[in-house]
Amino acid sequence: MLKDEIIKTQDFLALQKEVENEKLSKTMLFISKDSFYAEEFCRAIACLIFDNKSDINSENSLKVYANAHPDLKIYPEKDKILVADAENIVGEAFIKPIFANKKVFVIKNIDEAMDAPQNKLLKILEEPPHNVYFLLTCSNVDRVLPTIRSRCNKIELSRLDDKTIKSLIKGLDEESENLAISIGDGQIGKAMMLANKKDFISLCRDSVSIITKLKSSKEVLLFSKKLQAYKDDYLLIFEILSVVISDMIKIKAGRGDQIKLKAFEYDFKACSTEYTIRALCEIAFKIDEVVKGRTYNVSPVLTLENFLLKILEVKYLCK
Repeated sequence: MLKDEIIKTQDFLALQKEVENEKLSKTMLFISKDSFYAEEFCRAIACLIFDNKSDINSENSLKVYANAHPDLKIYPEKDKILVADAENIVGEAFIKPIFANKKVFVIKNIDEAMDAPQNKLLKILEEPPHNVYFLLTCSNVDRVLPTIRSRCNKIELSRLDDKTIKSLIKGLDEESENLAISIGDGQIGKAMMLANKKDFISLCRDSVSIITKLKSSKEVLLFSKKLQAYKDDYLLIFEILSVVISDMIKIKAGRGDQIKLKAFEYDFKACSTEYTIRALCEIAFKIDEVVKGRTYNVSPVLTLENFLLKILEVKYLCK
């Protein structure tokens, strides 16, 4: 289980030592692209705080992982922290613990909150009540208010290694596991989600075919129609393409042994002469533009068709 792996990490062991030495900060900001992993890490730290040691079989731990611990409060209740959530947190912080002698608040994705709710939390984070701990998570620390950052002990969580992730998503066919790990890029939450998608393999194959098989403008409509079947995974297509382009650049640069999508190595090599490194870099820029949302206000279908045409244009102009 993931909690068993978390307590083996250097990040966790370092904080466990701080608990043993009674030096654990009462406000911590955990930085990770993987919001799922960051939340699970916070659960493990909450257990550590409640028990003053690591014991995954303690009554506190069993209640934490059953989502039944009365002294562990996890926010937001919906998509992101609102002013009402911040007010609830402040009020709850002054209520005495019920089951343990400490209280822990996990505040997820603080970087997605607007300035108003973040500002509401400033005083309570600066002066937490006795035996109250705040564990915040974010994927982009630059979007957290400087005044919040300055009040927290900032910890950048290390990614899990591929071997560990594979052990956690075992039970699937090897191709699904390897692709989920590669596209997940060290994020256990994303890898688990991808590995369990029933159409993940076909989505990968169809996304790869954009680069390896698209030859003319006459085929744009055909490819677009095929990819519309994955309209709910619109941005995932571009995330896969980002890995494809990275692998293609490595092959062009003579570093084929470092590619992530080994299952498609033959296809990449077969079409590598069709792209210059300049062309691949231009396509990578366009992918980055879409993923970051600069063209998200346009319909997914139109964005995809424009992208397919862009590939053909770049291939021609950057010969």
